[in-house]
Parts: sequence; structure tokens; C-alpha cells
Amino acid sequence: MPKDVTKAVIPAAGLGTRLRYLTSYTPKELLPVGEKPMIQYILEMYMAAGISEFCIIISPEKPQLKDFITGNWTPPALPFEKDARFYKHLKRCRIVFFTQSHPRGVADAVGLAKDFVGDEPFACIMPDCLLFSDKPHAQQLLQVFESYQKNVIGRVFIRGGDVKRFGNVGLLGTQSLDGECFLITSLSDKKREPLIARPGETIHKGFGGGIYLPEYFDLVEITRPHAIGEVDDVPIHQILIKQGKLLGVLLEGAAFDAGHPLGLRAAAHYAGRRIKR
Repeated sequence: MPKDVTKAVIPAAGLGTRLRYLTSYTPKELLPVGEKPMIQYILEMYMAAGISEFCIIISPEKPQLKDFITGNWTPPALPFEKDARFYKHLKRCRIVFFTQSHPRGVADAVGLAKDFVGDEPFACIMPDCLLFSDKPHAQQLLQVFESYQKNVIGRVFIRGGDVKRFGNVGLLGTQSLDGECFLITSLSDKKREPLIARPGETIHKGFGGGIYLPEYFDLVEITRPHAIGEVDDVPIHQILIKQGKLLGVLLEGAAFDAGHPLGLRAAAHYAGRRIKR
């Protein structure tokens, strides 16, 4: 019997290496985008999509992040105003925290939530992947998941100079299934060199994360012995692709990789323009 998605895992223990000049002082997830921190966007997005149980993976080096989420802070401790409406909605949710003692990668962090998730499907969208849209990011994924009951990730098209604002990982090969839904046929590894597009080229890229079945946790353990340095989520997606178990949905809205310096700047500019309207 199909199960509703009520749980989300939020990996927030990373070092924020691409933004090191900022994250040496402030956790990446608390960097302001417009008038609020990026972690608030993702929590609001989940709540707007009907998800109300959160497992947040944090680092021992980020006490401010837990303080923000629990509301255990007062201005000017953080560089923005305290949003009473946000905390009113958040109090209705169940929130648990797990600590990743060392930064061992996204999949290692998500693996800590195995007992929290149990035998249910769950959402996992990276907090630095911001999608400004009238339809919440998670809701767009949930619509496809509810139809197919398969793992599904977001997909975006990136053109021209915009590619320089995104990390070089997750370039997709796809096969059309139905409307905006696709079968993912390939997903590229993470690369150090910048993402580059030829003149007139459109890049098809995975974005943010997705909705996953609990088999995800078995794949974490399968990939762990082969990991070098970090237990990343890219090999997990690649296994799902080989098994024909990963779908993609073309996302509506303006997408920003706010973990990238240029992406963070562009997201802040876009959010500021929305505020002024």
C-alpha cells in the first residue's frame, strides 16, 4: 500500500568548503539569503508541502544552527530578525537532531537517519539548493512519487553563463516517460573543475536531492567500503539508475546552488528583488 511522505532528512553537517571565506565564522545554512537564512527556506518549503517530521544532521562545530532551529537565540546573536510566524509553524513539527562527528559525506550523514525513517519513504533536499517557485520544491517531487512510487530527483536546465553558478556534478542523461517525468539513464560524478557549457548548449542537471525509498540506507552500506574520503550520494544514485529505479522531474522555478559563491550571490540578489515587489 502506498505510503505518504511525512519525513525529511536534512544534512547540515558539511564544512561549506566552497564558501570557506564565509563559513569560517557562520554555518553555511545560516548565511542570509535576502532577509532570512537558507535553512529557513528549506524548512518552510517542506512545511508548505505537508512534511512535518524532520531529522537534521548537524556538526559539533555548528551549535548556532541548532539554536536557530529550536528558537534558542535572540537578536543580535544572528544577522537577521527572529521570525515569529516561522517558529509558530515549526512548533507543530517533530524535529530530531543527530550529530555527524566528522564530515564523512552526504550519504554517511543521511545514513544516521535510518531508524528515524524506518520503512517509510522520505525527502532529502540539500539546504543549499534553493528553488524559488510558487509550487514548493518538495511538492513537485511528491506529485511524481505519488504516481510512480519510485525514487525521484529534481532536474533543471541551465543555459549560457548561468552554468558558472553551479557545481560540476550530476549531469543527467534521461529518457522521457510522461510529461515532465523522466527515467534517469546516467548521472555524472563530482568533478573539481568548473562546470562549462559550449555556446548555445543547455545543461541537464540533477538539483537538490529528492524523494527516496528506504532502500537508500542499504545502498549507503553497499557503497561505504568503496568510498575514498567521503561516503557521497552520487554512487547511490548511480546504482539506482542501473536498476532502473530513479526518476526525474523537471522543476518549475528559479534554481540556485547557494553553496557556490556565485550561486549564493545570485540567490541573495533574486530574493532581494522578490522582497521589493
